[in-house]
Amino acid sequence: MLHPSAHFVKKELLFLLAESPPEMRAAILGLMPAAKRSLDAGYRAEIHRSPLKNWQDLLHLLASVASSRQDTEILLRVSHELLAIADHMAPPDDVLRQSARILVHALHAEMHVCRLRNARSEWVIRAAECINGDSLPIMAPWLEEGLCQHPVMNAVIGGQVRHVVSNNLQALERGGDSLDCAAYKEGYRSRLAFVLRERGNRPAFGLVQLYTRREHGFDSYNQRFLAKFARIVSLTVGRRVALARDTLEKAAGAMAHYGNNRLNVMRNQAEYCAEVLEELDEVLWRAKSLGKKLASRLPAGSAEHALAHDLCVSLNHADLRGIAGHLGGVLEGARRMARLINSLKISAERPRLMHYALGQDVLRLEDENTEDENGTATQ
Repeated sequence: MLHPSAHFVKKELLFLLAESPPEMRAAILGLMPAAKRSLDAGYRAEIHRSPLKNWQDLLHLLASVASSRQDTEILLRVSHELLAIADHMAPPDDVLRQSARILVHALHAEMHVCRLRNARSEWVIRAAECINGDSLPIMAPWLEEGLCQHPVMNAVIGGQVRHVVSNNLQALERGGDSLDCAAYKEGYRSRLAFVLRERGNRPAFGLVQLYTRREHGFDSYNQRFLAKFARIVSLTVGRRVALARDTLEKAAGAMAHYGNNRLNVMRNQAEYCAEVLEELDEVLWRAKSLGKKLASRLPAGSAEHALAHDLCVSLNHADLRGIAGHLGGVLEGARRMARLINSLKISAERPRLMHYALGQDVLRLEDENTEDENGTATQ
């Protein structure tokens, strides 16, 4: 295939410029430097065999080439920001929330709603936020995966799609793309949903849905850009969610194995000590009784009577009830540790965080009905 000469291309460009209206001519000339920078950076436009027929074709081509550089910059910035927080261990809910905030700012959205798939194939809201502080619409708390009329659920079932743009947020019953009109009534008009999948197109596990009040708010991004964006989101966010769950599951499994074994040993030893104390208490009671009988048979005021009296006083001071109380505390502590280990296994699926010293967040493992050392019930 013969390529046109530079002289021919220049001649055709000047001809198309001469045909364009003055205001459009200025726009075309303004786009040329940006388009050249994109081409110099290595971008190759997808130009079909059909020639440029008019100035409108030229304007569209230049705008597409110029915008590609901005798209590339957005991809690089978002991937860098997502990778920057990837080293921080966090529960799945926090991973989604942190990642969604980055996406909201990068794509100029105004609200995000994140969902995770539970064991019953229900997509439950785990994080949601409006960036301007507005109140959140009352969204459906969960979506059924079998809801094929819903475009996002349809994409989840399809197994290949990683992003869905919806420009009609009215309810399904009104011909829209939402389960209800909650977001639409609050003024939101467009939604961009990222379907989070692990490698190999495994079943989806999460959704990050971005909302904007702008009509067709996400249509300015071309499909190739959104496809690349969706892959980056799935890889980075999906890896963090999977890593968090895997780490918690392994930690819970190890603690359940080793921790329960040691707790059983401690409990058996404490119970054995309690039995020994019961026997000692019986022996002590008998010794006190014998001491009293001995003192009563000895002459009052004699040295022997004084020794028997001192023996009875010493035996009375040897009260084992305090030791028994402490052993009871050890047994209760062992039972409490067993409950905490069970909570750790649950945290692998539904982790909760609480603030700790020096601003650090740690897993909250206390049962809701467990009382702390001060007798205050934790909530």
